[in-house]
Amino acid sequence: MRFEITRLDDVTGTAVDSTVVDAAAVRGIVQQAAATGQRIHIRPVAGAS
Repeated sequence: MRFEITRLDDVTGTAVDSTVVDAAAVRGIVQQAAATGQRIHIRPVAGAS
């Protein structure tokens, strides 16, 4: 399964950039975001398996 991860601006909450990753990469990205206080939005990519 693949996910789109969008990095959000700390002040306005608007999307800064996004990337599509496989499920194995999500955990590391979430841990990194939590460690740095970065705001992210994660959603599954439609039609991906």
